[in-house]
Formats: sequence, structure tokens, C-alpha cells
Amino acid sequence: MTSEFKDVLAVAASFCQIIQLLSGVLVCRKFIKRGSANDVSALPFICGYTSCALWTNYGMMIEEMAITLVNILGTALFFGYVVTVYSYTTKKNNILKQMLFSILFIATAYAYKKSIEDKEILKLRFGMICCAVTLSFFAAPLANLAQVIKTKSSETLPFPVILMTMIVTLLWTSYGYLINDTFIVYPNALGLLLSCFQLFLFVIYPSR
Repeated sequence: MTSEFKDVLAVAASFCQIIQLLSGVLVCRKFIKRGSANDVSALPFICGYTSCALWTNYGMMIEEMAITLVNILGTALFFGYVVTVYSYTTKKNNILKQMLFSILFIATAYAYKKSIEDKEILKLRFGMICCAVTLSFFAAPLANLAQVIKTKSSETLPFPVILMTMIVTLLWTSYGYLINDTFIVYPNALGLLLSCFQLFLFVIYPSR
């Protein structure tokens, strides 16, 4: 029963994460429609790209196909979102610097992975790296927090992405608990709290 429930939960989490990943299309569609990104930070998408690239490798490492496949898709989609924001922002240099740092970080993490032979130590250390990057992805929309408070409007926050993040983190937290993987449980549980806080900002400072 537990095994069957685990499989169902994995499918549900993967399906919802795909919807979460595609929710970025709605955000980018707004930029294309008005011909400007209004200098919205690309950091959430860059952090998402970095996180998915690392989790793809972690999924392969622990042989969890659900984690691997959904993050391969996520890596491609987030890269596309970064390109879209770059095309419609005036802060192109900032995005280039952040993206360069992301690529160098991923390359360094992969090189570090190759240098460790003990699989248990590798899982522990690479898992910690994935956790740290995932938390940065969940917290990235807060880069606009000062502007939200200053303007008393949540317009710069990507509502579809945050809403789906809340649902996805709830499902992955449950899945991680079932397979007894703390590297899946902890970052997703914290991500759930962060996304709930960000959704609360829409109640306090509704979009104009």
C-alpha cells in the first residue's frame, strides 16, 4: 500500500511540478504583451535553472526517474524564461552576470561530484548543495520584497509561480517523507513556508 501510494504521490508531484514550471509562461507572456519586463528581477528564473540542473544530477545519482525527468524539463524551461526576461529588460548586464555565475556554479558542483568516489558521502554533500540552491529558488521572489512594500503592490511578484510552488512543495515534502530522504523533505518544507508567506503578501498588498 505504501509503495503504491508512493508511486501515486510521485506522479502527482511530478505532474504538479510540470504545471509549476509552465506557470512561468504566464509571467513571460505578460512581458511579451506589454513589450517590457518592467525591470522585474530574473533571479527567480535563474535560481530555478540552477536548482533544476543540480536536481537532475541528484535524481540520476539516487536513480529516481520522477525527479530526473521533471528537472530536465525544468532546466530547459527556466533557461527559456531567462532569455525572455533578458529580451525585455533594461538590466541586461545584471542578468548576464547572474547567469554566468549560475553556469560556473553548476560546472563546479559537477566537477566536485566527479572528485568523490564514496557514494554515500557524495549523496550527502551533493544533496546539501541541492538543498541550498533550492532554498534560494524558493526565496528568490523575495528579491522584490522591498519594492512590494514601497509601492504597496504585489505586481512584481510572479503569482502563478508562487501558487504552484506552494502546491508542489507540499507534495514533494510528503514524497520525501515516504522514501525517507531528508534532502527532499527539508528544502521543500521550508519552501512551503516561504511560498505561503509570499502568497500572504498578495493579501496585504494586492496587485493594482
